[in-house]
Amino acid sequence: MHHHRSSTKDTKAGSGKRNQSKGRIETKRDSIKKVNTGALAKQDRLNTLKQLRDAKKEDIMYKKRFGNDFDDRPPPPKVVCIVAFHTQADSLSLKRKLLSVCGKPAEEVAALPPHIPAAVALPNWAQGPGIDRPRILVIDPPRDVFGVLDAAKCADVVLCAVGPHASLEEPSFDAVGYKMLTALKAQGLPVVFGAVHGSDTSMVTSGKKQAEAKKFVTRYFHSELGAETKLFQAGTDEEVKVMLRALAAATPKELTWRGNRGYMMAQEAEYNATEGILSLRGYVRGPGLRCRHLAHLTGHGDFVIEKISTLSDPCPMGTERGGSSSSSVGEKVVDELGPEGVDQQRLQAYDPTLAEQTWPTIEELEAQDKDLSSKPHRKGRGAAQIKAPGEAGGGEEAEAGDGGDDAMGDAEGGNMEDDEGSEDGAPSVAPSGMAGTEDAWDVSSNMTMDVPSSEAVAAEKRRREVLMQRSKEELEFPDEVDTPLEVPARERFQRYRGLKSFRTTPWDPYEDLPVEYSRIFEFEAFASTAKASRDQYAEDCYALENGGVSQLYCCVRLRGVPPNVFDKQTRGVPFVLSGLFESEQKVSVIHGHISRIKDYTEVIKSKQEVLMHAGFRRFSARPTFSDIPRKGSSRDEKFKFMRFLHEEVTTCASFYAPIVFPPCRLLMSVQNEGDSVPELAAAGNVVSVDPKQLLIKRIILTGYPFRTQKNKGVVRFMFFNPNDIRWFKPVELYTKKGLRGHITESLGTHGYMKCRFSAFIKQDDTVCMHLYKRVYPKWHPPAWGGSANAGPEDA
Repeated sequence: MHHHRSSTKDTKAGSGKRNQSKGRIETKRDSIKKVNTGALAKQDRLNTLKQLRDAKKEDIMYKKRFGNDFDDRPPPPKVVCIVAFHTQADSLSLKRKLLSVCGKPAEEVAALPPHIPAAVALPNWAQGPGIDRPRILVIDPPRDVFGVLDAAKCADVVLCAVGPHASLEEPSFDAVGYKMLTALKAQGLPVVFGAVHGSDTSMVTSGKKQAEAKKFVTRYFHSELGAETKLFQAGTDEEVKVMLRALAAATPKELTWRGNRGYMMAQEAEYNATEGILSLRGYVRGPGLRCRHLAHLTGHGDFVIEKISTLSDPCPMGTERGGSSSSSVGEKVVDELGPEGVDQQRLQAYDPTLAEQTWPTIEELEAQDKDLSSKPHRKGRGAAQIKAPGEAGGGEEAEAGDGGDDAMGDAEGGNMEDDEGSEDGAPSVAPSGMAGTEDAWDVSSNMTMDVPSSEAVAAEKRRREVLMQRSKEELEFPDEVDTPLEVPARERFQRYRGLKSFRTTPWDPYEDLPVEYSRIFEFEAFASTAKASRDQYAEDCYALENGGVSQLYCCVRLRGVPPNVFDKQTRGVPFVLSGLFESEQKVSVIHGHISRIKDYTEVIKSKQEVLMHAGFRRFSARPTFSDIPRKGSSRDEKFKFMRFLHEEVTTCASFYAPIVFPPCRLLMSVQNEGDSVPELAAAGNVVSVDPKQLLIKRIILTGYPFRTQKNKGVVRFMFFNPNDIRWFKPVELYTKKGLRGHITESLGTHGYMKCRFSAFIKQDDTVCMHLYKRVYPKWHPPAWGGSANAGPEDA
């Protein structure tokens, strides 16, 4: 049955269109709609309210991401870091073109030197949604890994500049570009954009070659930075304008390791040699800075802030979009260092009487029993305690306990272990060039070395071959050592012990602590202390007049800066200043989980000197590597010592350094003999600060069955005299085929011994004895500005 749809038909003359083929007039049919003015008015009201809510929500989310917590002040300029990943890319030309399209005078743009930050207000056509994104600060760091990392620490946008030409033989990233890209990915990237821009001569090419090169450039760029990352052509002014609109509209990405910390990239720096004061000028970001907290100058160390003052904004916002023409007039001091000063204590005072062994009195024993009954956990006897927040006397350090400093006989540098020093007689890789200054505050990032001679180069090659061979042996025969012939095994391995189970057997973390542990600090509750320190830092910054100096252009004066600070700073790289939380200047044992970079092929040995990048900090260290146990494996987790950092393995690196609160990225660079600059070798995260963490070194003594009968056997070549056999008789034996056994008695005078096993033993099996001892990180004062030759007694 045919159904006629309800509709209105327009029958006016001329309203239809005649069909040329069939001679009829086509008419447009409209469906009948019921008009309800009351409902439409209500819907309009609901829609308007919804739009207002969405606008407020977008504004709040943007302020959280960008750190704009103040409605009465504009946000700081968005930092755009231009990184040239190929020699074809011209970062200076791209910076000048960006500033030129923003309206800067041509004479000023042409005179702009390279590697100098330049701020500019965006024109109306380039501003993103809202009124809170009106300015950008453009910087083009030199093609240096450390310089790019320092500039990217403060960047909101990284603009990757690549050349206009690429092919299968010549990729868009050269060798230095790939190193910089790997380092940036390891540190953490903010918002990323790409720009195809080269010099004026390189941009001129034929249309066919340009189209083919564009495909290769796009393929290389997206394979490294992801297909969702935008790549813009930046050859003409119109193309640069399109890219500038995208930069203005991009929402900054929050990096967790810098989110709660105040920092500043200095646009100007001035040094007063007579007073030792370094004045830095720039926009303060994050919560802000305070004089009562120490500040870290990346690559140079920790310093005291003497004064903070606000200055007139050198790049004011335009008033036509609601911004103020200037945030302040002249210089105004907002914070000064008080007479109480700042806590600069790094180490506990050395007290040699703590190593004395005295018999306790009856009163002392009763007091100790009462203390143990009142508290479930025993306090540290070596490292000084940092109180948990909320306790009585919180924030003060407890006295270092006694009983543990007499264990220095097991010092890693002076014992007989062939795996803890430099076995081949050559110095551990790259001797330190990081001597401390007179005020013991400087931590240099430059590992300078003399030009090596031909003999030194040959010796370095031999040393690398030996290390490579030992690393391969460690992978094939892990932890296996040979029993010495000239030294009795009971003396050679006197500090080792046997364990029933490496995973479950308890080990007292306060047993026989070295002298170093009497100089460092530990936390009663690390996680809660870190959270309280971050909250306290933010409260102190916001307690200043008008909510602090966040987002303002300020001058920060640092006290006690050495005269060679400008010589050590890489040319063209701006100074980066960051605030320190409470207790972050104190020294403790830092633990981080790291993995090797695939491109690095050299051997990395435990306790060799490396360069660590922990967030804004950069310092020398000598980490000890260990295997990470499975989570929840036991109450007292033990980390097995590793002699080398192997590939495709996530390893725990432990080292003495100033305290760093996670979350924080951790990068490790190694400078080998003959290299001009350190090369990135591993990357990971800071996990914890805990001197009580157990680093257990395992060695395996091996022997071979001489005669076997059922589950009995005579084993030789594990020991070479009867006294050693009687000394190690209580230790359990294992075989590589899964048997367990024990020594029954010695046989003869040449190290043969009778053993009994849990099942039949075969002639081709190998008998093993596992021995363990606790090891500690290498004491390294240059990590906090001390002398490389200073020991724990005089550091």
